[in-house]
Amino acid sequence: MESGLEKIIFNHENSLADNQHPVAKFSYRSYCVSNLRGGIGKSTLSFNLAYLMALNKSTLVADLCAQGNLTDSLNNSKDELAVNIYDAIQPRLLGPAFGDIPDDISYLISGKNDEFKGIKASYFIPSSPGLFAFASSLYQQLQLASTQPVNSEQKVRNILYTIKATLDKESDLKKCDLQLIDCSPFYTGATHLAWCASDALIIPVRVDEHSIKSLELTLDMLGNPASDFNQWLKRGGDLKPPKVVAIVMTMVGARSNVKKTKDRASLSFIERAYSVASRYAHLFDKNPEDSFAITDDFTSSGRISGALGIPIPKLQIGRSYTIEPKKRLEVYDANKKYRRELEYLMSLL
Repeated sequence: MESGLEKIIFNHENSLADNQHPVAKFSYRSYCVSNLRGGIGKSTLSFNLAYLMALNKSTLVADLCAQGNLTDSLNNSKDELAVNIYDAIQPRLLGPAFGDIPDDISYLISGKNDEFKGIKASYFIPSSPGLFAFASSLYQQLQLASTQPVNSEQKVRNILYTIKATLDKESDLKKCDLQLIDCSPFYTGATHLAWCASDALIIPVRVDEHSIKSLELTLDMLGNPASDFNQWLKRGGDLKPPKVVAIVMTMVGARSNVKKTKDRASLSFIERAYSVASRYAHLFDKNPEDSFAITDDFTSSGRISGALGIPIPKLQIGRSYTIEPKKRLEVYDANKKYRRELEYLMSLL
């Protein structure tokens, strides 16, 4: 009988074949890229997903990470942005004393990044450093709402849906079919509300010890009835958590001389990630082994993509790009493989 790891590797190798052309079906409207660990290539992955989604459908992209790396990639014109996500969610959460809830809070991506021209019109809501302090305001409001003698459940639900209501309103205004949310590596605050706003989670997992532990923490937070996340869902009226649609193994090495063979360390971490996922199979929308996507260490392609705001599929093989003064990187032939890996990931959504 085929093991989970063998099925994951088979799916990956099969997706790289020349006769394979994975198709994105988009079973959900709202997707969230989230893992409770930084430094795993999450924002670069989100940027490339935004481009690939926009090839198919008009997409609203929201950057809920206070560091704003995704915003920087989407806004590679480096224009000053007058409105951001915090401007929209603060008055919705705290009331009219903090201003009116603004309309038209997103920017046409192709107006800030020429690489998005010629595809479906898509928009992004910029990040804000204000998100660093957002958690304290959020939980003060949740605690207050949960102790109200009247309509406590509805008030908690309205707070939990702060970001959902914001994105749905903007999606309707801009006629967007899909939503993509990039989160910070911390659960409290905006990430908590992003999970409430999402139909499906995409969880990047780097092939290292800390990322495996973070995956387990993330899935336990989603699946444990006693977790803070599920306790608030219950107080909001037994709200449903998002489904896990994909586990993306990032920065996977291929140091073996045998074609398509991953190095032993990477295989070990993939197997451990699958072991964790299989214990939480009820959180997935399909068999866990069919929810895994493997992406190589994108090396220079990934660094160029994130730094210059150029999607990996649009990088020119053989060309060198300057990402910082006196730092030039070349795009190698392996970029073709990276494109196929991203296409397979899209087919899982």
